[in-house]
Amino acid sequence: MEYVRLNSEYDYVKKRALINYLTNEKLNLEQHFHGRVNNMLKVIQNYENQNLRNHLREIAVGSFERVQQAIKDPATKEQVQKAAFQSALQGISSGLMKYENDPLLPLLQSEMQSRIAHLKGLSAAEESKLLSLTAEQRRFVADQDRKAKIEYLGAVPNINNPGIKSHEKYRNFSDMVHNINRGDIKA
Repeated sequence: MEYVRLNSEYDYVKKRALINYLTNEKLNLEQHFHGRVNNMLKVIQNYENQNLRNHLREIAVGSFERVQQAIKDPATKEQVQKAAFQSALQGISSGLMKYENDPLLPLLQSEMQSRIAHLKGLSAAEESKLLSLTAEQRRFVADQDRKAKIEYLGAVPNINNPGIKSHEKYRNFSDMVHNINRGDIKA
């Protein structure tokens, strides 16, 4: 009778240990998944911000190049220099440079306004398309996520019991997991 009770207690403890292990692994998996999703969203947000900065940089550089062309153009060069000189004289005489008659500032402002005019009133879809990730950026995000997935799948569960670690089934499982890291098994 004592043997049957002891065996049933052992079965109960074994079931509880398995249930606890599976519950913990489920929570670890959910945490890993949420971490991967969070990392992907951060990377995507950074790429979108980078794309926006690049677009703004193109607008600023293009506008500045247009001003440079106006300065180098022989037809407008002398007129720009005279107006700049007069503006500088006004600033010196008043003791404060206000750029009131600066010939280049209005040119730069109008050029920038013309370049950003098409950005005003964009729909959400058009804005999304403007800032969307390039194929290379999407490939990088996917590769980074794939690496995180393989790294997670390639980790052996944290088990501290030496009896379990020395068991043949655990060693076979551990060998299979290490093969994932070597690329023998695709995730």
